[in-house]
Amino acid sequence: MKKQLLVGIALGVGAVSIAQTTVPFVAPKLPAAIANKAVLYKDNQQLGTVNDSFEGVVGKLKNAPAPSQKAYTTTTIGTSEYQLQSNASICNRIVLNSDGTISATWTMALTASPWADRGTGYNYYNGTAWGAAPTARIESTRCGWANVAVGANGAEYVISHEALTTPGTPNLLFSSRAAKGTGAWTTGGTGIADTWPRMVVGGANGTTLHVIAQSSGATTPVTPYRGQDGALCYSRSLDGGATWDKIRTIIPALDSSNYLGFGGDSYAIDVKGDTVVIVVGGFKVDVAMVKSIDNGNTWTKTIIKQFPIPLFDEPTMLSDIDSDGIADTLDTNDAAVGVILDNQGKAHVFYGAMRMLNDDVSDNAVSYFPGTDGLMYWNENMGATPPKMIAAALDLNNDQTLNVADWGTYQTSLTSHPNAGIDAQGRIYLAYSSIFEGAAENGSPADGKSYRHTFVLRSSDGGATWCGPLDITDPGELIGLQEGVYGAIAKDVDGFVHVLQQVDAAPGHGIGTTNPDASTNIGSVNFDYVKIPVTDFDGLPCYAEIGVGINEIQKDIATINVYPNPANDIVNVTLTSSQKAIAVVSVYNAIGQKVTTINNPIVAGTPSVLTINTSNYQAGVYFVAVNVNGKVVSQKLIVE
Repeated sequence: MKKQLLVGIALGVGAVSIAQTTVPFVAPKLPAAIANKAVLYKDNQQLGTVNDSFEGVVGKLKNAPAPSQKAYTTTTIGTSEYQLQSNASICNRIVLNSDGTISATWTMALTASPWADRGTGYNYYNGTAWGAAPTARIESTRCGWANVAVGANGAEYVISHEALTTPGTPNLLFSSRAAKGTGAWTTGGTGIADTWPRMVVGGANGTTLHVIAQSSGATTPVTPYRGQDGALCYSRSLDGGATWDKIRTIIPALDSSNYLGFGGDSYAIDVKGDTVVIVVGGFKVDVAMVKSIDNGNTWTKTIIKQFPIPLFDEPTMLSDIDSDGIADTLDTNDAAVGVILDNQGKAHVFYGAMRMLNDDVSDNAVSYFPGTDGLMYWNENMGATPPKMIAAALDLNNDQTLNVADWGTYQTSLTSHPNAGIDAQGRIYLAYSSIFEGAAENGSPADGKSYRHTFVLRSSDGGATWCGPLDITDPGELIGLQEGVYGAIAKDVDGFVHVLQQVDAAPGHGIGTTNPDASTNIGSVNFDYVKIPVTDFDGLPCYAEIGVGINEIQKDIATINVYPNPANDIVNVTLTSSQKAIAVVSVYNAIGQKVTTINNPIVAGTPSVLTINTSNYQAGVYFVAVNVNGKVVSQKLIVE
């Protein structure tokens, strides 16, 4: 028998369906100026705007009530001159403790660029009041990306990454103290030479720290680690950070045989007892989940949203999925992923929809489309059912058009930055940011950048339906002239949803010399704590998902089955489509090379069987991808 290669690579599938809801939804076409806007992206940096052709579609509410904009009481608990809290997904920045106290962190600098005093801003709610806004970071070294956690023993933990001003080896900094809210912090290096961390605390003892971070060290060019340009590294401490029994390990399902690497902040983590879940994403990778039920010792993988081309490498590959030599615009995700475990240990996953294009292999960059909209959702009970859209930009004036001309992109979808909490009844609360179709920076949306607001939804039935949203970036007398982003929800929800958001008077995050977001947003931002009564969600309109209207340009393909699998001399591909079409069936090898392409006609609703000769294939893992009118599904094939 031939030797098998144990690798697994993702290929793409994206499907959207029309749902029966209690609120009518449509998907109006975006204005051309928005739909055709593409931005070059490389190494976590936006390089400028280009005009690649793209027909955009966005899902929005129609004839639905405007989101609730109650005058929530907000408390500014800190400020910062440094505005970039994440490149994509949201850090674990706020913790509600069982006694009603709250710990909160953010990346803070009180001096302007180059932000020499950057570090962890920290504040504590003692059950009665927040402390004074901090005037200094908790570390002595320049760092950022603070995550906070509180152990079952009451100890408080913060992890951040050291920011090097001169070449050297980066280090994750770990700060702790024996009692939350009081006492001096002890800070030291972990020996974990990574950046952009995420940390949660769990385990049977309630003091096991799980940390994921990216290996590149924020260097340019990227320093490879274990065969990846930006590996996702997993580290663990069983004793609250005193020692680390796992340092910079690579979870097998996320290794170099599956992915070339991951971007900074393109991952999220949650824990409940000994159950740990990690979700990854990115413009050119899958949305994938790995889950452990033994406190991080072993992992199983689930592909939630597959990217159409395995091991996609922009210096060598066009985004061409139909073998015509012309780059295609592909459905993907925006790297801003979120995940939460419910009270039964089931994972609920969120991410922003995105489109990407690589039509030039010489620039070592890809183009993404910031005018793409839609917050996608999936949970483990859905199994093979594709993710569904549960949030998008609101059509506040009901004219079926998103009336915005420009905005701070944050390198994400128009609706993104998901972050979730859950209460004792199992109700899930989701914070996200979305473009606000109202007043813009210079008066009207046609004259200046539009703002983003932070919204919150609730599901009382395990994600089957969602109610809301509430707009918690209260416009008040400012008539919407403020930006609310990076909304972080305390995972535990009591009678209130506890949210920390970044708020300021200009769109965009203002970081980067070539980033369009930096053009107007310079200066200090506030970190506002918002306390939302859970009863505010009672009576709000509910819906199952945002349906797709007549302007949707991509059709769905129902099923694909590859058998026998493993195969020796032949393999059969059975596929069923909802429409008559020519299916382009392609086979890729483990390094992403296309080895076979066949055009196969199919009849709507009738299974079609295609037989492929595999007798000359080398033993190993292959991927059968079927493209019907630009929609791609795939299945892994093992040849023995």
